[in-house]
Amino acid sequence: MKPRLISLLVISVLISSCVSQRKYNDMYALWVFADGQYQLMKQQAAANNKNCDQLVVDAIVLKQAVIRLKRDSIIVDSAFRYYVDTTEKVKASLTKEIQGQTSRLSQSTAKVFELENMLRRKDSIMNSTRERLAAALIGFKDKGISVQTIGGKVYISLDERLLFQSGQIDVNPAGRQALLEVAVALNIDTTTILTVEGHTDDVVYKGKNKLLKDNWDISVLRATSVVRLLQQSGNVKPTRFIAAGRAEYYPVDSAKTPEARRKNRRIEIILTPDLDEILKLLQVK
Repeated sequence: MKPRLISLLVISVLISSCVSQRKYNDMYALWVFADGQYQLMKQQAAANNKNCDQLVVDAIVLKQAVIRLKRDSIIVDSAFRYYVDTTEKVKASLTKEIQGQTSRLSQSTAKVFELENMLRRKDSIMNSTRERLAAALIGFKDKGISVQTIGGKVYISLDERLLFQSGQIDVNPAGRQALLEVAVALNIDTTTILTVEGHTDDVVYKGKNKLLKDNWDISVLRATSVVRLLQQSGNVKPTRFIAAGRAEYYPVDSAKTPEARRKNRRIEIILTPDLDEILKLLQVK
């Protein structure tokens, strides 16, 4: 029952009946208390309604947050799956690439090892060839023939005086004998390339032979004379030869003295190992 209704009832009772002052006071105090409780409850109800409205708003906000979280979770899960798939693909690709690189590295290592073995064999052949040539030509050591190895090649140097008369391009008898000895040694090992180079001094040619215009002609024609003799009389295969003339432009002694010029007038036979096998190996993919 509401406090105000109670108050009206109390007043009615007091009016309709005769009560003591004390009882009246007690009844009035009860009314005041009841009215205070009513007002307090009314304030609490208003506050509760306000809190309820706020709770509704908070619930809506939370619901929207949950929706966003679900959406973000789906996006994150999709991104994570894409990352995992991509990572696996990259890992597989890298693994395949590493395996390929490892295989190529193994092949390259084997190729390098084979190349080293071939080069060692070539060096051994060239050293053996040099020793055989030196032994075969020992009798001509003091007649203007020297044999040496430079950069993996064997150089046979023949003094002009041993092979040619001054200003001539045909090999003389003494030179012929020396070249035939060289041919014997060259035919022991047929795997080398033979470059025959003619060299002159720096004195300008003033001879009467109309076929010879300058030192270029002399150097080239002397080289071809040596090649021809080694091929025809020494039975050296012509496919091994390269004939070249260098005139006065590659001197062994650049001094302008008679002795220096004598050294520069020479024929050089250069033995080079046939590197076709090595080049073929390098070209293998």
